[in-house]
Amino acid sequence: MTPLRIPHSIADDLVAHARELAPHECCGLLAGRDRRVTHLYRIANVVAVDGADRLAAFDDAKLSHLAQLSPEERAEIAFVMDAQDLALAQRDMRKKELELLVIYHSHPHDPARPSVTDVKIATDYEDYWPKINLPLPQYLLISLQTPDQPDIKLYDIRQGCVSPASYEILSPGMN
Repeated sequence: MTPLRIPHSIADDLVAHARELAPHECCGLLAGRDRRVTHLYRIANVVAVDGADRLAAFDDAKLSHLAQLSPEERAEIAFVMDAQDLALAQRDMRKKELELLVIYHSHPHDPARPSVTDVKIATDYEDYWPKINLPLPQYLLISLQTPDQPDIKLYDIRQGCVSPASYEILSPGMN
């Protein structure tokens, strides 16, 4: 597969989004055409504001753990995209004839690799994307574990299996 191409300005915005919400996880979508990202959609992380009991995507152990935490603590270790923000982003992508390429989120304290929960949610959503006429996305993680050296990694997650994927950040003149 052709590497995903991300303009330098969008890569900078990904890191800025992660830093702005740290210590909470940020989340959003990347869209474009022909494996080239042209749009970033920041999506609110509702784990910080909704009760853990409304988060059906998590298994019982994760729900039990999240229920014991404050909204702020939950948002440091998990994310769920706001449905309204997601719908608005999808509508804009259709209007602009863009493809959903990537779902992204940050790991403020952990490496840029999918957690067990990340893999479970990605696997659970494999049936969802085609139902709304969107392709299966790739997953990008931004780690702030070393704050002055953010780490960005891209993955394919299919049927519970995680595979590293390639991407390139385009130099500023190629935006």
